[in-house]
Amino acid sequence: MQISIGIEDLKSALSIDDEAARRKIEKTYRVRRIDDNTLIEPKRQKDGFRITVEAPSSGLLFIDLIDEHGAPIDTLAYDLKAGKFCQPVRDPEPAASAQAKPQADPGRDLELALEIGSKAALIVFLDHHPEGLYADLAKAKLKEMP
Repeated sequence: MQISIGIEDLKSALSIDDEAARRKIEKTYRVRRIDDNTLIEPKRQKDGFRITVEAPSSGLLFIDLIDEHGAPIDTLAYDLKAGKFCQPVRDPEPAASAQAKPQADPGRDLELALEIGSKAALIVFLDHHPEGLYADLAKAKLKEMP
């Protein structure tokens, strides 16, 4: 399946203006599928790029835009059934919810990621907890995985 990611797609999916969308496209070096940690080299186009992914016929496909240093720029959600990008659901009050939700604890989050046992789970953990002891442990576990 081929998916084009252009300025208009980023504007609607991320609620940003033309200039911000253009900057994100210019900074994007690679694209990563979150569910299986596949890195994809995008094919450049005039106002965006095209990626080719293997995907089921329905559901959401989450894609990270990655810069040349391997850091995530932003995450996109693509509705496979509708064939278009949609806004990822964001926590409206992340600071308050982190205190109220026990699962926001990095130790517990790492424990859950390890229970799942996949690279994708550890990558999601690192996206939410990029620094500290638990992040170092998750990175070490990722290096051990085939």
